[in-house]
Amino acid sequence: MLALAVSLSAALEPSLAPLAAQHDMGRMAEMPAASLPLGLARARAGSGTSWLPDSSPMPMFHASVGEWAVMAHGALFAQYDDQSTIHGGRQFGLSDWEMATALRAVGGGVIGATLGTSLESLADGPRGYPELLQTGGAYQDARIANRQHPHPALMQLSVEYDKMLMPRLALSTYAAAVGEPAIGPVAFPHRPSASEDPFAPLAHHWEDATHDQSGVLTAGIYTSRVKVEGSAFNARESQAGDDVPDYSGARLDSYSGRLSVAATGRVMVSAWAGYIFDHDPLDPATGMQRYGASLLTALRGVAGGAWSSALVWGLDVHHHGAREHVHDPTAVVPSHHLGASALFESTLELGRNTAVFGRAEQVQKTADDLGFLGGDLGQAFTIRELSLGLARDVVATSRGRIGVGARGTLALLPETLRIAYGTVTPLGGAVFFDLKPPR
Repeated sequence: MLALAVSLSAALEPSLAPLAAQHDMGRMAEMPAASLPLGLARARAGSGTSWLPDSSPMPMFHASVGEWAVMAHGALFAQYDDQSTIHGGRQFGLSDWEMATALRAVGGGVIGATLGTSLESLADGPRGYPELLQTGGAYQDARIANRQHPHPALMQLSVEYDKMLMPRLALSTYAAAVGEPAIGPVAFPHRPSASEDPFAPLAHHWEDATHDQSGVLTAGIYTSRVKVEGSAFNARESQAGDDVPDYSGARLDSYSGRLSVAATGRVMVSAWAGYIFDHDPLDPATGMQRYGASLLTALRGVAGGAWSSALVWGLDVHHHGAREHVHDPTAVVPSHHLGASALFESTLELGRNTAVFGRAEQVQKTADDLGFLGGDLGQAFTIRELSLGLARDVVATSRGRIGVGARGTLALLPETLRIAYGTVTPLGGAVFFDLKPPR
């Protein structure tokens, strides 16, 4: 998809300047397909229907095709990954996402269609790539632990329609065969604060793992500063390796709501709550309440670069159905448990070609989450991790960028996990090449 977008961008490059010049025009009568009602910049649109700060950097390809404004963006990281301890591993892998959106003015509003894809399941296999202490997903009736599961080949297939209701109020609607409901922050692949980091946060499944649900309906209203929205969606997850959405038994029986406030053009605050039902293929009939909040900033960096940061808090309250654990029927499974997470991540650009990035996380994970096979599977462990990395573009043209980078991690584990991991300070590291759109 990125190669197609490069060719399309090169062929239509003369048309891009007038399109960009029109981007922030505010009146509906003058609104081009690339902007939204109320004069909102398309750059505010994050993943799904979430909002980013208006000043967020948005590297992408632009083109005009008739009355349509076409945008394509994404990232591809080819990495060598080395995770220590007996639960670690070494692997050449790939993490990537590609997304294309087409917009046009229709009926006094703006209609859009989005396609999102990933090659991870083909490149990394159904269990993904090593990432110590990462959890979430299932494969062959077992938890995926200490690895990041691959995202499905089809990550998003959605349509949306925004229309002005009155001079200062607009309506948004969103429907997705695969997409993201109004719960969680902007998903990590789409956050500028995580744009240089090829790894998923350890709290991914506590905060933003609902970005590729198979069946979503969302509606909301918004002003130039405030958005209120609600979703009904199907939360059932397939086991890893199932790239074609499985709608057997699918129901829109999970729901959520989110409030987003543009405090300034550089600060976006969001809060959400929802109920997620029957999402775990290894724990049927589990209900889960999810709450959270995020603060996203897009400030000036160094020497003309940008500085993007995210502070995210999440809380999951699980209500388990009656079941026997697939590996040990005598294992103790709690009727309910809490899991909280907190994340701070930031990417600081040093000029146009170099960036420093990092994360600090704390998340509570159970023995079940970590793939333990017996004992008290509800026992909770507080895990902390620090990561720091450096990325640099070695080729940067109007058709794209090629970069190199490195990343290191230090985890801080409770003493109760020393025997399981052989240490309470495991290390990890990776080096990578990346391919991205032009700035």
